[in-house]
Amino acid sequence: MTKSENRCSYCGGKFGLVCHHHWGLRFCRKACKENFLAKTAKDHACMRRWFGFLARNAA
Repeated sequence: MTKSENRCSYCGGKFGLVCHHHWGLRFCRKACKENFLAKTAKDHACMRRWFGFLARNAA
């Protein structure tokens, strides 16, 4: 494994005995995984609002 593969996808920390996974991403702690999922959910909600706003104005 290369050095980037041995690091957390969220914080860049080293893996311990347990590694948490989500869609091919690896996280060093459960908190990193939860923070990543919360951030992506917030970003997706923002994009849905943005594209919904554009669709309403186009109609």
